Amino acid sequence: MFERDMNAGTAGDTDTVRSATGRQIKVWIYGLAALLIAMSAASLTFIAHLAWVEADRRSLESEKLRFSGNLDTYTQMIAIDQFDLAQWDDTFTALQRPADRAFIKDQLVLDLWETFDLERTFVVATDGALIAQAVEDHTRFPDKKTEAAPVLRQLAERTRAAFDERKRRSNSAFADWYLPQSVLLDVSISEFAIVDGQPALLVAVPVLPDYGDVDANDDYPAVLINAVYVDEAMVAELNETLDYRDLRYIAGQPERNHPTNQLIRAADGTVIGYFRWDQEKPGHQIWLMALPLILLMTVIISTVAFAAAAKISRLSSQLEESERKNHHFANHDTLTGLPNRHHFSDRLAYSIDSLPDKGFALFACDLDRFKPINDTYGHEAGDKVLCVVADRFKRQFSEDSVVCRIGGDEFIVLVTKYESANELEEIAESLRTSMSVPIEIGGGNSVQIGVSVGIATAPECGLNDKDLIRLADLALYRAKENGRNTVEFAAPRTLHAGNADLSTTAQSKAS
Repeated sequence: MFERDMNAGTAGDTDTVRSATGRQIKVWIYGLAALLIAMSAASLTFIAHLAWVEADRRSLESEKLRFSGNLDTYTQMIAIDQFDLAQWDDTFTALQRPADRAFIKDQLVLDLWETFDLERTFVVATDGALIAQAVEDHTRFPDKKTEAAPVLRQLAERTRAAFDERKRRSNSAFADWYLPQSVLLDVSISEFAIVDGQPALLVAVPVLPDYGDVDANDDYPAVLINAVYVDEAMVAELNETLDYRDLRYIAGQPERNHPTNQLIRAADGTVIGYFRWDQEKPGHQIWLMALPLILLMTVIISTVAFAAAAKISRLSSQLEESERKNHHFANHDTLTGLPNRHHFSDRLAYSIDSLPDKGFALFACDLDRFKPINDTYGHEAGDKVLCVVADRFKRQFSEDSVVCRIGGDEFIVLVTKYESANELEEIAESLRTSMSVPIEIGGGNSVQIGVSVGIATAPECGLNDKDLIRLADLALYRAKENGRNTVEFAAPRTLHAGNADLSTTAQSKAS
């Protein structure tokens, strides 16, 4: 009657595995959605951070370039102020030997101080001797030939060298005594040095004729050097166009590295001091502007991601539910809801795998007087009877037993727990009694049926499905041949539970 299905396991195990798989799929879906959100938020944050850092870097770079450019412009303006007096026939003549001290004091130094606020002045001859020096409008002349301080002498030499190189490369007939102001800027030399114990910016320009109406009694040019002290006044003047926060000059080597440190070095490379200011950081503003956008994008991505995850999860649940239903319909009778032949084969195979340690019994059952119900009252009435019969079967057997409808009015039961043959007989008798109760089929009509039962036990009746089912069927046929509505046990006689002695022709119990 039956063929063994090769698929092992139970429906309960399958449902558990399927449910666990469904949960894992949902965890993966929502986990991927959360990962997408986290990665998106992290990416947006990282991009905003890069923009922040890059904006700050560019701002610092721009501020340093502006500072350097402004310092160069400041230096050039000092040189241009000097040109008004240094490129003049009268000044050129006054510096020829013997020097015109009155002119130097009353014209040169006084104008440099009063007109251009250049408070520290030095005039160096071509041989490095100091012609004159002044503090504001107070001029001093050395009583005898005195060499200028090394820093002044070296600066004057570099200035004359620049002038000579420019004159050598010039094709102008006037290059010996005249250079345009733009060219003079190229031959003016500047450097930072310590003057009178204070850091100062030194600017040196050559003293040259302007119209050439001069007599050159000495080598030329002499060099005019002005020192501008690096003090609060200079810093304030530099910052007029820069407008940096807390621009200041600090003497000495920096104690720590700071992004805005602008080192001031002497001609020999020694660090005299440094300028510093508080950097503008536009990156912070970029971050403040980007943060709401990041939050908005994160919310949008989160909404879309979780909506997609929810949709996929619902589809997965629907597929899982559909698969569960398909699995249920594939393993259960659609009319009664009882397990079908396929499900019974799985459970029987599972029980056979436990032999001989765990025995079980098969109840092969066939309804008596069922066909006339279909013929007389129709298939709808027959279906009602089958549903009532299925319910009575389930009430008679424990939850450990498997009650299956395998077709028409045929049922088979797998009993996995029992103590003895007497217990099996009692179960069968109780089943026969419950089936004999009349069944209402509607319209004031009721019918009465019976049940024939054939019982085979394992391992006594066999160790495989074919032998067990065949012997249970043979016992059922004997029950029918013996008048129906009876119970028959299959051979052999000896059961492992209690070693009860059973008749090979069965113990028949009439209703």
